[in-house]
Amino acid sequence: MKTLKCLGIAFAMLATLASCSSDAPVGKWDAMVWKAEVPVHATDGVYTVPEAGAEFTFTCQNYSSPWIENALSDGGYCFPPREAGDFHHLSAEWFRAEMSGMHLAVVFEANETAEERLLTLTVTAGDIFHTFRFKQLANK
Repeated sequence: MKTLKCLGIAFAMLATLASCSSDAPVGKWDAMVWKAEVPVHATDGVYTVPEAGAEFTFTCQNYSSPWIENALSDGGYCFPPREAGDFHHLSAEWFRAEMSGMHLAVVFEANETAEERLLTLTVTAGDIFHTFRFKQLANK
């Protein structure tokens, strides 16, 4: 009887260990896959925005509810209004971004300056991040 009890405990321990094992490394997430609604071309990973402004729309193909993490423009970071519980809208002087479900829209105002403008927009779905890079042409 004592042997049977010991075997039962050993079996329970093995079952517990087996149920917790995984071949996937901790924190290993599939990269986010995005598709542009209208075909756009990125050169070296940077989307070119005309000086007149434009709207870019992307759809995440493999995560259902990404949100906006931050944006870097003009050397400074800006964030969605997190204190209001909003992780889906981000507005700045010359651009705005909005996440709606799996869809990301980024709208650029006309560039009336003689300088190119750069935007790095990062979205996340938890422990996975994707960065969009844009360069808006200068007004000539």
